[in-house]
This record gives sequence, C-alpha cells and structure tokens, in this order.
Amino acid sequence: MILPRALSCTVLLLLLIAVLSRGKRCSITKILRQYRAVIFHEIQNLKNLSGLEDRSRRSGPACRSDKDQKILLSIYNISMSLREVAAGTLRGPEELAVWKVARNTDFVLRENCRKISKSPSRIPAQPQRSGPGRRRKQLREIGRKAEKLATCWEKLYALHTPRRALRYS
Repeated sequence: MILPRALSCTVLLLLLIAVLSRGKRCSITKILRQYRAVIFHEIQNLKNLSGLEDRSRRSGPACRSDKDQKILLSIYNISMSLREVAAGTLRGPEELAVWKVARNTDFVLRENCRKISKSPSRIPAQPQRSGPGRRRKQLREIGRKAEKLATCWEKLYALHTPRRALRYS
C-alpha cells in the first residue's frame, strides 16, 4: 500500500515540476524565426547607417557561451545598451534604426522567453555635447554594438541549425 502511494506522489511531483519549469525555457525556434524575418534586416540596416565596414577584427567577444540562455541574455543586454548609446542625442535614420532593433529584440525575447522578461533599468539620457566628433564616435560605438549583436544572433542560429541542412546547402 505504501509503494503505490509513494509512486503516485513521485509522479505527481514530477508532473508539477514539469508544468512549473515549462515557463522558464525559451522557444528558440520562434525567436530565430522572428529574427530571420525582421531583426536580421534591421541590424544590417543599422550597421550600414553607422558606417561600419566589415572588419576582420572584432571589438571584443560578444557571446562567450554555447548555452542558449546565456546567448539570449547577451543579445538582450547588447540591444538595451544600444538604446542607451543613442539616448537623447541621435536624430534621423540612425535613431530610428537603433530604436527598431532594440524594440523588436525586446519584444521577441519577452514574448518567447519568460526568464528574460525583466524590465531593464531605465537610465535617463544625459545631455551630451554635440558636434561632428561626438556624432562620429557615437556612430562607431553603435556600429560595434550592432556587430556584436549580429554575432550573437548568428551564434544562436548556428547552434540550432540542423546538421543535415548544413550538409546539403
């Protein structure tokens, strides 16, 4: 009598754990589908507007981990830092491109990933010196961050590309 009761309690506990932990995982398939449909093109546009040339050297490591959650967190943090770099100073197409990348990345991750759904701390924009030197420096920083963001997305995409598709492409 004790064995069936213990077994049923164990099964119920495992089911409860499975249901509760379900919200902690991210839907990588949905995230990557939305990335390829929208965000990829927005990042390319941002890189073009910032004047970033394809360079062989990178501005530091973008995503050191091979774990999905850590890569997604890097993507989220980089996109939010893009918003901070452009806050209050950029005008025109660059500002719109930064805003689109940050907004859409935030939306996609919030919709498909419960763990990353925390709101970033809002940093009020500080008045910045204006001038051509400041703008060039800011555009270079945006270009570096856009390159890091693209690298992280591509790493996540490569981790989830089926091996067969790579062989026959």
